[in-house]
Amino acid sequence: MQKNLQQFEIPGHVVLSNDENGLPKITITTDQSSAEIYIYGAHVTSFQKKGEIPLLFMSESRRVERGKMLHGGIPVCYPWFGAHAGEAFSHGFARHSVWDLMETKAYPSGAVMVRLVLPRKTMVEAGWAAVETELFITVTNKLTLELKVRNTTKEDFLFEECFHSYFSVGDIQKTTVHGLQGLQYLDKTEDLVEKLESSNEIPIVGETNRIYLESTGALEIHDPSLDRTIRIEKMHSHSTVVWNPWKEKATDLPDFGDDDYLHMLCVESGNVAASAVKLAPGESSSMKVILSTFSN
Repeated sequence: MQKNLQQFEIPGHVVLSNDENGLPKITITTDQSSAEIYIYGAHVTSFQKKGEIPLLFMSESRRVERGKMLHGGIPVCYPWFGAHAGEAFSHGFARHSVWDLMETKAYPSGAVMVRLVLPRKTMVEAGWAAVETELFITVTNKLTLELKVRNTTKEDFLFEECFHSYFSVGDIQKTTVHGLQGLQYLDKTEDLVEKLESSNEIPIVGETNRIYLESTGALEIHDPSLDRTIRIEKMHSHSTVVWNPWKEKATDLPDFGDDDYLHMLCVESGNVAASAVKLAPGESSSMKVILSTFSN
C-alpha cells in the first residue's frame, strides 16, 4: 500500500481518507459535482451533480466486504473481459488490484483530475506483460474516464478493456437504451447467438446480457422515472455491453438486495471479443468515455 497519500490532497477539492474497512479512497469536490474513487481497483463508486441523485448505482446491501468487489460504480475490466482461459475469475485482475495514485490536479476551469497507475509488478505477478497502464479520471459537471495502455515490451500485447458502468435508474421496466440500432450483437443469454438490433429504443424486459459489435457512437439511457437522460460518449471504444441480471440472477449476487435489479442498468464501453486491442512494441492505445446527464 502506498504511504503518505495525503500529499495528493488539494484543499477544497481532493481529500484522502480510509473507509470503515481501512481501504483508502479519494473524495473529489468541485463547484458542480462530487465523486468518490477507491484506489483498490481504481474503482469509481460515486459521481453526483449538485441537485441530482447519484449517476452511478451501488449495491445497497453491502453484504460483501471490500476486496471481494461490490457490484456497482465503474469497475475497470482489464486485461480481459468476462471469462478467460486458465483464470479463476472474470473481468481481469485490475479490479482486484491496488493501483498507485500518481497525481491529482485542480484546473482553473474547476475540473479536478486524478491519475492512477496499475503497477507493472502486478502485471508480471499475474503472468502478463509489464506494459504501462494508466487511468485518468476527470470530474466536472461530467465524469470522464480514460484508460491508456503503452506496450513497452518487445512482444505484441493483446488485451480487452471495459468500463463496467452501473447506472442508477428509477425503474428499469420504464428505461430504454438508444443508439444501438442496426448493430450486430452477441446474446450471452443464448450462448452468444449473433443477432441484429432492429430498434433504436431498446427496453429492458428481462435478463439482458448483450455485447454490441462495432459500437462506436454516442448512446443514451432514457429514464422517465427520474426525468433524466444519461449520455455516454465514447472514443476509441468499439464494443458496448448492456447488462441487467433481472430478478432470478440478481438473487445469486451476494451484495444485491432483492429489488436492486429494478434500479440499475449497465451500459459498458470497451473493446472486447473481436474488438480486443493488439499493440505492437512501442504502440499505445487510449479509450475514453464521457458521462453526462440532462433533464428530459
